[in-house]
Amino acid sequence: MDRPLLSKILAQMKKNLKEGKSIGDMKVGALLALGHQLEAIFYYLGHELGTILKVKQITDVNKIPDELKKTISEYNLGDVEITDSSDEIVQLKLKGHSSIKDLINKGIKTTGSFCSFEAGLLAGVVEKISDHHCFAQELECSLQSDKGYCEFMIVFQKE
Repeated sequence: MDRPLLSKILAQMKKNLKEGKSIGDMKVGALLALGHQLEAIFYYLGHELGTILKVKQITDVNKIPDELKKTISEYNLGDVEITDSSDEIVQLKLKGHSSIKDLINKGIKTTGSFCSFEAGLLAGVVEKISDHHCFAQELECSLQSDKGYCEFMIVFQKE
């Protein structure tokens, strides 16, 4: 359990409640601070959601990044910049997504992966677009780096 992170999140939740403000995604942050097993649950939930979104299926791997960008925009999943793409990976920066947008600039820091829901969601969407199994992971979180975006890599499973 990440006690310092949980303590900061609970303090911010208390402050927001007293001020009549939303606690929104801070509930997710509090859950994640309780233990890493929740990362797997959130990844799974994101993945399952990604596989039920309506997307255009593509056979040309070179067009996957463009379709992924369209889907992210259509479903308001954040602002995306594709930084690398090949027949093996898609790497991207995601800003303003649901796991961090309410936590940015509040002094909350985390160690390790925080945005496992988005990683699962990206994997599920790309699987649906490409009809190829893949895995996604967060490489860097804005709650660690203060860069204003989280960086993800989606890796296609090779047979």
